[in-house]
Amino acid sequence: MTECSLSTVMTCYQEPSAVVTTDGRSAQDRTAFERRVRQWMAVLAPHPARVFGVYLDDAGEFAALLMALWQCGRTPLLAGDNLPATVARLEGHASALIGNFTAPTALARIAEPEPGAPEASTPFIAIPRHHAAVIVLTSGSTGEPRPVTMHLAQLEDEVAMHEAQWHDVAGQALVIGTVTHQHVYGLIWRVLWPLVGQRPLACHYSHYLEDVLAWTQEYRDLVLVTTPSHLGRLPAQADWSSARGAWRMVVSSTAPLSMSDSLTAGERFGVAVTEIFGSSETGGIAWRQQQRDPVWQTLPGITVQVAHDDDSAGVEGNGNNEGPLVIRSPLLGHDNWFATGDQARVESGERFTLLGRVDRIAKIEGKRVSLTAMEQCLQDHAWIREARVVVLGGHRTRCAVVATLTDPGMEALDQVGRRAFSGALRDWLTSVFEAPVLPRHWRFPDEFPRNAQGKVPQDLLAELFPTDTPVRTGLHLPEVLASHVEGSEVTLRIRVQQELAYFQGHFPEVSVLPGVVQVQWAEHFARSLLGDQLPPRASFRRMEVVKFQQLIQPGQEVTVLLSLDQARGRLGFRFHDGDIGFSSGRLVFVAEGAQ
Repeated sequence: MTECSLSTVMTCYQEPSAVVTTDGRSAQDRTAFERRVRQWMAVLAPHPARVFGVYLDDAGEFAALLMALWQCGRTPLLAGDNLPATVARLEGHASALIGNFTAPTALARIAEPEPGAPEASTPFIAIPRHHAAVIVLTSGSTGEPRPVTMHLAQLEDEVAMHEAQWHDVAGQALVIGTVTHQHVYGLIWRVLWPLVGQRPLACHYSHYLEDVLAWTQEYRDLVLVTTPSHLGRLPAQADWSSARGAWRMVVSSTAPLSMSDSLTAGERFGVAVTEIFGSSETGGIAWRQQQRDPVWQTLPGITVQVAHDDDSAGVEGNGNNEGPLVIRSPLLGHDNWFATGDQARVESGERFTLLGRVDRIAKIEGKRVSLTAMEQCLQDHAWIREARVVVLGGHRTRCAVVATLTDPGMEALDQVGRRAFSGALRDWLTSVFEAPVLPRHWRFPDEFPRNAQGKVPQDLLAELFPTDTPVRTGLHLPEVLASHVEGSEVTLRIRVQQELAYFQGHFPEVSVLPGVVQVQWAEHFARSLLGDQLPPRASFRRMEVVKFQQLIQPGQEVTVLLSLDQARGRLGFRFHDGDIGFSSGRLVFVAEGAQ
């Protein structure tokens, strides 16, 4: 293999027959990849746009497009999804769209070149390091997404850090993943790092563990790029033995992985999980393998320390080794200290332990309370695996808690019931917090709702708490245990609580969830998770092929599948639990633009 950098991917020699991308059935070698890049160059070169909004499902096609954009001096703006709200945001920053966009827009759309399309004849060049390589929409931890431009120098230097650190471990393994390349983490690890290391990359990401393990039937040299949300739910009954020995690396990012999940995943994959800590703003900061050492180790060239206080962040010589974490990194493009927004205990300039986010302060019943401290206090309890505190609005501001439980916690919940269980946790908090600020609402899902990046946004947590409360009007929505949105499709796992208002008197002999409620829930979750992609309620026309096959009763867990055909204005729904089907059907709306 010839050593190359991100700027020289297309000018660096690679064997013509070397595999660049594969979908598991067919492979694209270097010759075919170069041909595809030139076909995209022929399309892009004459176009007047400088910034293109990009959303492509196929990482191999995305890689060819990205190289062509850079060769033509153009910049992609990565769309994290193709929902209407995202497309609307792109309109203010891009001049044209490329890829799998279906939402109405005034932007020009660039079609993919056909397989036999003309190719550009200009020779490949090394890309200048000052080139605006990608624009990403990021909001950090909170706030409205804003465009952040990442220049080639930052991406090139970060990929070089990872390649220097992990080249000998990864070798020429095929890189697969459970994360999309449309976000920075997936972009770097599933596309850029394989291209620089001249190792093959998988075209499509794996939605489920079964998809991940299926790769091991044909390939015995693999790197898995994943997240804590996937590693935290590895089923023990899967056929791990047949996949053992196939893994060179398992990489995890977007959030710290718990020690127990890290150890379990390491045992099942047969390799230590390599965690990467960083952000879109900072790039990679540090790594760790908890099976060997739970302390974070900075990537080469990066230094960390604790800030004194708000007025002296970054001043060297702080005698207190706990506090807000600041970093100095060549990836930032300057030599100043940068505040990460994390609390840490710093052992040295290269080693630290994360202690959570810098305090989030809220005012509840006129009293200031640290939500970060409340989360940490809950996580000190033997029942709590991880906790998030949410501030709910309405006629009065109040705290709510979403928590995942340890095995002892789940046993206690089953034994004493939800009310006594929540009461015991409230009592635990009273030693630290005053009564007016204590949480009034609790949810104990099997896992946190996460977005496509594997992160846990506050709005998804708030969705677990319906605005109508049991005390005043009766509970009208189920408990959401897990949710996943992919394009125009939604998958939910819900628990149908006994306390729901619909079970009161329906029916006297046996409690049954009415069919009309299932239809209402389908529309509710489609609107909350797909947004304006679903036509307005006023355009509803009829229901089609609605079937109610089995009864849903209190305490049952149900999977809800929603699929929207936006062009035809049809929302399909299905409630089931494995092979047991409860209901299915379609809601028909007048599609936008239809007469």
